[in-house]
Amino acid sequence: MKTSKFENIVSTLQSNNLDYKERTIPYHKGMLKLFFIPQLTDRFSLSENVVKPLVLHCASSNKPIDAQMTLESIIYADDCSLEDDASRIEEFILSGMVVIIFSTDEQYVVLNLRKVEHRAVPTPALTYTVRGPQDCFTENLDANLSLLRYRVKDKKMKIKNFDVGVRTKARVALIYIEDIANSTVVEEIEKKIQAIEVDGIFESGELQKFLLNNKFQFFPQIGLVERSDMASHSLLEGKVIVLVDGSGIGLLAPKTFPEFFYSSDDRYDNKLFGMFARIMRYTSLIIALTVSSVFVAVVSFHTDVLPIKYAISLSQMRSNVPFNALIGALLLEFIVELIREAMIRVPKQIGPAIGIVGAIVIGQAATSAGIFSPLLLILVSTAFIASFALPDYSLINPFRVLKLFLLLFTGTLGFFGFTLFLTFVLVELVSLNSFGVPYMAPWAPSNLYDIKRSLISNPTLDKVRPKYLQTKDKKRINKKT
Repeated sequence: MKTSKFENIVSTLQSNNLDYKERTIPYHKGMLKLFFIPQLTDRFSLSENVVKPLVLHCASSNKPIDAQMTLESIIYADDCSLEDDASRIEEFILSGMVVIIFSTDEQYVVLNLRKVEHRAVPTPALTYTVRGPQDCFTENLDANLSLLRYRVKDKKMKIKNFDVGVRTKARVALIYIEDIANSTVVEEIEKKIQAIEVDGIFESGELQKFLLNNKFQFFPQIGLVERSDMASHSLLEGKVIVLVDGSGIGLLAPKTFPEFFYSSDDRYDNKLFGMFARIMRYTSLIIALTVSSVFVAVVSFHTDVLPIKYAISLSQMRSNVPFNALIGALLLEFIVELIREAMIRVPKQIGPAIGIVGAIVIGQAATSAGIFSPLLLILVSTAFIASFALPDYSLINPFRVLKLFLLLFTGTLGFFGFTLFLTFVLVELVSLNSFGVPYMAPWAPSNLYDIKRSLISNPTLDKVRPKYLQTKDKKRINKKT
């Protein structure tokens, strides 16, 4: 490039007062400058594989060098390229690249010598399993991609990279298997990622909000994936994974309601044990949502459904309780949710102590004082325990809120309000879709094969992929005839 242009670029980079470092190396009738950010660069590799060979070559040669020669015969780097758009130099530097510009050449060299500090591959924290691999995603995108490549050695696995955020330029990877995944789903997610116009994205939860069709949707329509083995299995099913640099949790789409009850243990253990566990999880969700409302309906409106002796015993237990059933249930549910939040937010060393103190205060002191009915306490505690049985915690969050509304409807209208509200919730669930896939599939619309798969997970029997995903390659097992 012309000397004046070279000086203008250098002056602009220096005047921005950023944390760039530069190194100047003179050569015959010119000079080159290396620009990099120390915190994002492998300094040892830069010194040994770039600076050292450049200094030795420039000191021993009486000929000028250019970007092409530097790239082909001087530096030692496996990930490098030639560029000629001067407006992108600062963008490359900010992304962690090393840029080499020449006073006698319009082109410049971009080297990928990034070195970002990150945790070692951790064990799962959200989706723990008794049997199965214990590695999961971390905050480093390259480490996460290596875990997937380690498990899925398929040339058809595609990784599309995007820079999201006007200021942060966060790396986002869209991952799918080309000859399996539904092209419509891939294109829809890709368009939504490209259409994001925001200052910055730091976590997959922020990106998730931009991918939803309805920004105010109550139920989760995108799954969360932490374990690399489950992510790999989902890719083979025909799903799409979205990973964000800086986030240890990936996004999984499409995701249907029954799939929130799947666990990796179901796949690795005996199929009958897996079926039993899934039925238990469905039951747990029903208990967590409805048990306190059923108590309120029976005590306040429909005591005639109970045997006479039990109805009299229940009335005697509630004779000293100062609140009616609805107020007591709402207060107890509020206290239980308060304990849940406290156990999540406080340090790990204090969390168990809060749980023990809360259990003693509510379990013994409150019932001894006659504030709550002992039966109500047992039911709410059971519902609290049942809410932790779901493998994907994101599904239970909306039902925690719905439980309170169900209590209000039931406390006002009895079993009529109970049935009315649950019908409304069911209609809403059936009406949703996740990137074109019915949210309640395979239950609605019903498909016998997929319904069996939703209850029994056995890789030896699953000959085809889920029909509701509409994958390109539908066969999972190709037997030679």
